[in-house]
Amino acid sequence: MKIAVLGPGALGCLLAALFLEAGEDVSLADYRPKRVALLRERGIRLETLEGEHRGIPVPIALTPEVGPADLAIITVKAHQTRAAARSLPLLLSPGGVVLTLQNGLGNLEEIAGEVGFKHLLAGICFLGVTRRDEGHIIYAGRGATFIGAPSGAKIPAAAIAGVVDLFRRAGLECHARGDIEVLLWEKLAINVGINALTALLRVPNGALLEMPEAWELAVAAASEAQAVAQAAGIALPGDMEAALRQVCTATAANRSSMLQDIQAGRPTEIEALNAQVVARGAALRVPTPVNHLLTQLLRALSRTPPFRVG
Repeated sequence: MKIAVLGPGALGCLLAALFLEAGEDVSLADYRPKRVALLRERGIRLETLEGEHRGIPVPIALTPEVGPADLAIITVKAHQTRAAARSLPLLLSPGGVVLTLQNGLGNLEEIAGEVGFKHLLAGICFLGVTRRDEGHIIYAGRGATFIGAPSGAKIPAAAIAGVVDLFRRAGLECHARGDIEVLLWEKLAINVGINALTALLRVPNGALLEMPEAWELAVAAASEAQAVAQAAGIALPGDMEAALRQVCTATAANRSSMLQDIQAGRPTEIEALNAQVVARGAALRVPTPVNHLLTQLLRALSRTPPFRVG
């Protein structure tokens, strides 16, 4: 099976490196010629919390040069989904499958606009990986990955099992799930409670637990997402505050991806997270005032130049 990983960010580099070490036929696909040249020269540098360092010469090429691929794994940021999706018709082999491992909602619809829902799989990764520099990643957390077919997909169970086995051969815990859309909403609810606030306040995840005002907003944002999901016919199990507390405790020292984006001056994924709750809530007549406020604040923050003294 020929695998193409779209996006040489932290997750994309990690997956491509682990797949290559497991003996898979894999390539990274990118749209920036200078970055392609850089990563061809230096390879992927993988660092673990145990102090291990190793270089992995993952093949990388411009996206049009990578195909035909039997499996395309999309790991780009949500604001890059449209561009990545437009490359898929030329990248995929006949009958090829697309797996998105992106945050938030709206990515599936964007990709389906190019290849149709029947070729799509959705997944969620709970892997702790941070990009220190181009191609230099820190693999800090070995959580599970869940993969499943969203509504409208026509991918046989055996094909899904094959993708799950691919991840397992690379040493990653991976499971097939028939309720992947529930998991997507569960992760969304957690993300809308944590990411925007940590980015606005410039604090790690665990700090929200020590700030009563911020914690109240985090719980309210997650609860609004739960209410929108319920109105859409997706029941999220459990207590959202308890789920938020568990994640903030387990990832207390982590800087959310949105905080990292703000600090690096990159676009955030607010449009795929809190803004999705607002838009879907409006369509279903579910009020989402906290998510609306957080969305507007992050949009404004993203347009604010860095403050410099002197």
